[in-house]
Amino acid sequence: MIMGLLMKGPSHGYDLKQTLERELSPFVGVSTAPIYYTLKKLEQEGMVTKWSTVSGRRPQKYVYSLTARGQDEIKGLLLKNITQLQRPSFNLDISLYFLNLLDPQDVVETLQGRLKELRKLKFLLNRQKKALESDAARRREYIITAHNLRGAEAEMEFVQDLIKEFSRGGFNKVEPLDGIKEDHDRR
Repeated sequence: MIMGLLMKGPSHGYDLKQTLERELSPFVGVSTAPIYYTLKKLEQEGMVTKWSTVSGRRPQKYVYSLTARGQDEIKGLLLKNITQLQRPSFNLDISLYFLNLLDPQDVVETLQGRLKELRKLKFLLNRQKKALESDAARRREYIITAHNLRGAEAEMEFVQDLIKEFSRGGFNKVEPLDGIKEDHDRR
């Protein structure tokens, strides 16, 4: 992500950290703690260069910039990520594997709590999407918000199907979940 931000132009480490926290953290679980370690490693690998600047009585700051090699690397990674069909990881999936070991009523109550949180998330994403839709300068954030909104809606639908299933006894039957046996492929 740091290299992606540096594609916009040279930047101080602190400015990179602020941009990560302000613009990307709402969409991606990103820690800014190792930013200077990452910049040092990228410099050692020849992906970025740095130089120092001094402004008035302020302490020396370093400015980082992508090298040609770094630009080629980040462009390749970004294009690769678009085509990669890596499955997202959901903590729910781990619990789904062991659901037959839990009381169905406990599962229903917990899933209802998850559904409530998903509804809150959907509300917040809708509000954010509406705020971004007329701001051309923030079009990327609008697209990411729309993508996250669709994911939340799909997850809500699945959780609702699970609640129905476990309200009827859960894994004690052999037929598939009603919602899952349907073909949701929209080709």
